[in-house]
Amino acid sequence: MKSIIFKKLTIKNFLSVGNTPVEIDFSPGLHIITGINKDKVDRRNGVGKSTIADALYFALYGNTLRELKKEFISNNISSDRCEVALTLTVCDKKQTEYRIVRLLNPTKCYIYKDGEDCTRDTILNTTDFINNLISTSEDVFQNCILMTVNNTTPFMAKKRLDKRKFIEGILNLEVFSSMITILRNEYNEKRRDLETECTIKDEIEQTYKNYIQQRDVYETNKKQKLVKYKTRYKENLSELKLLDTKIKSIKLLDSTEYKTKQDVLKQRVNICEAKIVDYNNNITECKTEIKIKLDQLESLSDINSEPICPTCLRAISNKDIQHITEEKEKIKKHVVEIKSRLDDFTENRDKYTSQGIILRDRVDKYTKLISEAKIINQEKQNLSSRYEQLTAWQSELEQDIEDINVQSNQFDKLIDETESRLITVNNNISHYKDDIKYLDVVKFVVSEEGVKSYIVKKILELLNNKLAYYLKKMDSNCVLFFNEYFEEQIVDDKGKICSYFNFSGAERKNIDLACLFTFMDIRRLQGDVSFNISIYDELFDSSLDEKGVDHVVDILKERLTKYNESIYIISHRKESINFATQADIPGDVIFLQKENGITTRCNFTKNL
Repeated sequence: MKSIIFKKLTIKNFLSVGNTPVEIDFSPGLHIITGINKDKVDRRNGVGKSTIADALYFALYGNTLRELKKEFISNNISSDRCEVALTLTVCDKKQTEYRIVRLLNPTKCYIYKDGEDCTRDTILNTTDFINNLISTSEDVFQNCILMTVNNTTPFMAKKRLDKRKFIEGILNLEVFSSMITILRNEYNEKRRDLETECTIKDEIEQTYKNYIQQRDVYETNKKQKLVKYKTRYKENLSELKLLDTKIKSIKLLDSTEYKTKQDVLKQRVNICEAKIVDYNNNITECKTEIKIKLDQLESLSDINSEPICPTCLRAISNKDIQHITEEKEKIKKHVVEIKSRLDDFTENRDKYTSQGIILRDRVDKYTKLISEAKIINQEKQNLSSRYEQLTAWQSELEQDIEDINVQSNQFDKLIDETESRLITVNNNISHYKDDIKYLDVVKFVVSEEGVKSYIVKKILELLNNKLAYYLKKMDSNCVLFFNEYFEEQIVDDKGKICSYFNFSGAERKNIDLACLFTFMDIRRLQGDVSFNISIYDELFDSSLDEKGVDHVVDILKERLTKYNESIYIISHRKESINFATQADIPGDVIFLQKENGITTRCNFTKNL
């Protein structure tokens, strides 16, 4: 059996513990973890006592018993790096010392074997290595090593499936569950394979029938195809002859000459349009100039009718009047000249306009000729394309006819192949049926009624005897026992079968503690690993009266004598200290003090 000996736990900046480390040296005896919360007027609640159990659990599994998120694990007052270190010795043929160090901010996990670093490549792999090292699941560790009696669901209050799973873990019977799971998966897989092969067989048989039917109609379809292809071949020949005649009767027209003449005409049209634009611009300029001259003439005429200067308002002299008269004559003469030029421009514009109309008509004529030539040429091209297409189709038809004539009947070969496949599938079905029969036998062997039942019955007597022993030690008013399916039955002191919830809180606590001590013993006897410590959180603090506490202490003394355990009891009851200071019981008081939100360890004195 592998033996795990916890030696030392160091806690720093973890939950309520600050920069000053809290160290626990694990030693045989009955130890009390208690303390004072000075932040709450010397109250004993909220000191940080459970932090020790949480820290031990955190070192091994990387999380807390209370399943806190990582951002809530580090001390929020010191805000420094969280560090939990655990030193333990593994005795398995030889003795090896390990040191586990877990850090937060940043998150790290290291493990040292006899002083040498053997940390794995990831935190997850390192945690898996630690779990394999201690060979204990989180659930079993919580219920057999760290017993937070009041903070977790009691065993008897768990669901049936959870109870069964836990007991199998205690008795190391998970292998049977694993085996039955593997067998069920393999059985289901074989069943699926058998169903698949049966489906394939049905499909092959149907395919076989189809091939027989297709073979019968194959020759008929072949003849029908030949008739169809030959008929189409003759029709194509007739169309090819007709197309050849039409193609030869159509003469291609060259529209290049038409295009050249059309381009020359378009150039002349462009020249006419440019001339028209120029003449229109000249006409506009002439009209504008005539208007300006006429306005000037009108302005000078106004001055003659009223000989006063409109600017300076003085009278105009005769000399000025003569000059104005001469200027008016010049303007009139200039207007006549401009009008003459306007008439010339208008005449030339009209001439080019008429010429442009004639040229456009000729351009349209050539456009029509070019279009007709394109239509004739396109028609011949279309007929030629159709001719080429039919010629290609004829070649394909010739090949198809040849292929059909030389094609052999493939269905006989397919039928032979299908018969061979059918033989193979029938053999597979036979093998799968044999495998399923074999798995049925193996399933029974590892099932509840098989070898597992035999083993459980051997262990069950010990389990029930242990339960009866501890219930008696606790002065309980009932008897509890399990059958081979781990279904419990509780009988009260009147001989009536009861439910766990029919009892009072104190009576249920007796049952819970009896189960707890029984599972610890069974784990030690049946398991492949033993631990040197056990931690009980608030064991004395609720439901138990003074007599009940005495019974529990007697059991712990007995375990201490028998197993030399390091027993730690977390309690806020002041009188609990007495159990660690009795002369006949070795043990210490681990006294914690919380002040300003920080938990530290103090030297215990009776005055505290």
